[in-house]
Amino acid sequence: MVNCGACGKFLSPTGAAACSVCPTKYHRACLAIAEKTQISKDWVCPNCKRHMRRGRQQPDAGSRGWCGPALAASESAGVSEFRREFTDCISEMREFRKELGLLREAFAAFTVRLDGVERRLEALERGQPEGDPARVTELEQSVLALKRELNERDQDALLSDLEIGQLPERKGESVLHSVLVLAGQLGVPLEERDVVFAERVGVRPAEAAGRPRRVVVRLASRRLRDDMLAAARVRRAGLAAAAGVRVFINERLTRHNRHLFSPRPRECRRLQWRYTWTKRGRIFARRGDGEPVYQFRVEDDLVRAFGPETVDRRAAV
Repeated sequence: MVNCGACGKFLSPTGAAACSVCPTKYHRACLAIAEKTQISKDWVCPNCKRHMRRGRQQPDAGSRGWCGPALAASESAGVSEFRREFTDCISEMREFRKELGLLREAFAAFTVRLDGVERRLEALERGQPEGDPARVTELEQSVLALKRELNERDQDALLSDLEIGQLPERKGESVLHSVLVLAGQLGVPLEERDVVFAERVGVRPAEAAGRPRRVVVRLASRRLRDDMLAAARVRRAGLAAAAGVRVFINERLTRHNRHLFSPRPRECRRLQWRYTWTKRGRIFARRGDGEPVYQFRVEDDLVRAFGPETVDRRAAV
């Protein structure tokens, strides 16, 4: 049904005054146009005329009466922007897959080297019961260095990952939806295409005294991961109030780094160290302002920083 642009009442298209710029139609009587007067195809309605720019034959694109080319240009700009974002997303995913492929090749090469060193060490121990202490020590150091390097490579593969703890778990939930809601509460708008995967890992709540399993998330870019971590630090109190529990969002660590990380906050509190943090999967601590920074790669680093009783406690546990 067509309504008059002036009075708003029903309008028959036959004999109506139609604007050549916008789709609005008018009663002839509302515009004081005689019934026998022929209306030009280039006729412009009063509303569009008011918004015409001086010296131009078309109304201002931002005016109320401009309904044709402006709308088409806006839709075209939106489609172009979407295509550009989609192309950027595809490029990022291709780069991520290429980088992941290179990491896998490096892991395979390190595994071969590690196996070779271990075989040589075992053969040396079998062939020489007493063994050459210097040679054995050298091989052991080589094995430790390779394991440390392999762990660092593993950690580099997790630079786009997050680990979320204490996120309430419900039967039949969509973990992806829970992560998107959590990101919205943090003020970081995520879309489904920004999440490579999101899943729960660990022991189910029924077997873990009701504690929810932790959530591991891989995002499409490291920038999004860093935005989530920064927002979690800033809005920690508001996040706890919204979720009803204290939700933890941290970098995802390898198993070896988690093993090193587990005693660190407890020992720092015991010894009154002020600063502990992780950066790109590396573990750091500092006693206070102006004090040296300790990086923890192996258990010897824990002993060097906190003393031998730290390792003794871990063994007792």
